[in-house]
Formats: sequence, C-alpha cells, structure tokens
Amino acid sequence: MQRLAQVCLGFCLSLSSAISTAEPEAVALLERMGTAAKKLNYDGVFTYQMGRKVQAIRIIHSANENGEVERLLSLNGAARELIRTNDHVTCIFPEGKRINVDRRPLGRGFPSDLLSRMSSATPYYAITMGDNGRVANRKAKQLVVSPVDDYRYGYHLWVDKETDLLLQSDLLTDKGQVLESFTFSSINLNVDIPELALKPQIEGQALSWNRNQTEPVSQRRAKEKGLSASLWQVGWLPEGFALVAEQSRRKAHNDKVVEQRVYSDGLSSVSVFIEQKAAHHHLEGGSRMGAINAFGVMEDNHYITAVGQVPGHTVEKIVRSITMAE
Repeated sequence: MQRLAQVCLGFCLSLSSAISTAEPEAVALLERMGTAAKKLNYDGVFTYQMGRKVQAIRIIHSANENGEVERLLSLNGAARELIRTNDHVTCIFPEGKRINVDRRPLGRGFPSDLLSRMSSATPYYAITMGDNGRVANRKAKQLVVSPVDDYRYGYHLWVDKETDLLLQSDLLTDKGQVLESFTFSSINLNVDIPELALKPQIEGQALSWNRNQTEPVSQRRAKEKGLSASLWQVGWLPEGFALVAEQSRRKAHNDKVVEQRVYSDGLSSVSVFIEQKAAHHHLEGGSRMGAINAFGVMEDNHYITAVGQVPGHTVEKIVRSITMAE
C-alpha cells in the first residue's frame, strides 16, 4: 500500500475527448480497451511492481446486464480481498490484522481503475501505436501514451490483439525507466464465472466506499465547520492541471486545521496539504516511493506538502509557488 507523507485522495475522472496529438487508430484502440475491461469475463493472475515491492493478485471479473462484479485477492503478503460491484467497493481484512490501506489497494485495481482514469486523453498526452509483443502467452500490441512536457509521466500499454483487454501497463519516466508495472502472468478469457467465485473467502473487517467518490468539501461547508476560508494561493501548476477536489478538517489530537486540494489533468494528479505547525515531525525537502514523489517546506508557520504520481521537480515547483495571500 502506498503511504508517503499523506495518503493521496483516491478519485476517478472522465477526461476530455479532444485529442490533438493522437493517432486515430490509437484512440479507437483506447476506447475498445475500456469496453473490453468492462464487458468481458476473465480470470487471471497479475503482478503489481513498484520498485522492489511486488504484489501477486488474482482477479476474477464477471459482466452481465446488471453491470460488473470483480473480485481481487492477494496471493502474497497480508491476506486481503476486494469485491467491486460496479462502483461500490469493499475491501476485507482478516480479523485481528491491522493493515494500512488507501482507496486503491491490491495493485490499485488493475486494469479497471487505470482505464477509468484513461478513458480518453487530454491534449497534454500524445497517443500512438507501438510495437507488437507477447504478454501472458498472448499476442499483444503496444499503445504509447507520452506527455508533451516533463511535468508528468508516460505509459506503455500492452493490449490483447484478440479481445482488446489491457494485459500490461508500464509507468515510465522521460528516460524510459519503469516506475510501476502491472502485468498479467496468466489469464483465461471469455470463461463462465460461477457466482461462488465472486464471493469473499476470508472473514474479517470490511471497509467500503464508492469508487468515484472524491469527498470534496466546499468553502461554505468549511465555514460551517468553523474553518476559515483558505488564504493560500497556488501560483503555478503544470498546464492542464485544475482543482478537482478539496477538503478542510481539524485533527482530533491537536485541533490543527489541515487543508487538502487535489489537482489533475485528468490522468496525472497531485495532492497539496497545508497544515498548521505542530510538534510532530514533518517532511522537509523531497522524498520518493516508486512513482510517487513528495516535497515539503515550512512557510509562515505552516507545513506545505505536495504529493503525486508526477516527477519530483513537479511537486517541488508547485510547493515553492504557494504563498499566503496579502
């Protein structure tokens, strides 16, 4: 599970269909990938790798006239199961186990979670066809998603030639370094999925949420909670990034106000946290865990931190642009 300075707010977005730097064949394939992930029945095993950490996960997906049901279960490490019925998600942990969890557990929901964020692309990514290859003993074709600047990452996607299902996704730096990878090692497609296979097999604590829930809190609601309107201004964001969610809350243990804002171009995202100074240790400078970068500073008796799946210089530039309004 990813933890870095703060837990990033999970969210999924519908993206603009205007694509100025994309090949028509690549755009059509991207659309078919989204349909395949939702409409096909499949049962497979994939790995999620971030740095030296590797998770092996079984995914069982069924679709009918009522929508989708998907079950994911961890095959190594702590026992966990996730059941998704359309946009309602429940994650189950064994009793007596305390597991740190964000809203994208078990490999972040491959492949459906990634495709819901990549249902189309903004003008800030070029989408082109790549090479032919082979994944999970199946013929695959490559889709290349390249950012038009160095403030975000790119993707190499490998798509099943027969069914258009996403088989592998690599998140890449501008130098081609793989930061995160999702890869099917085996998969059975167009199979009958018995109802029992979609039921959880472990008992324990359950955490549920709606997949598209972002929990925004408006300034009006913040005032109702006794929180003052923000005086902080973000002076710079990568082109195409905009505010998509925000919340303000008081910490129970010290009554300090924490603001959180989420900015996104539709595919990449950054969370900004602004917190009144407290006694606890806080990140100052940069930190990295896989594809997640964070940067923090102390400014006017506040901790300011940016965390996101973007390059380190992006979060640093955002943080250094934040100032108190005069």
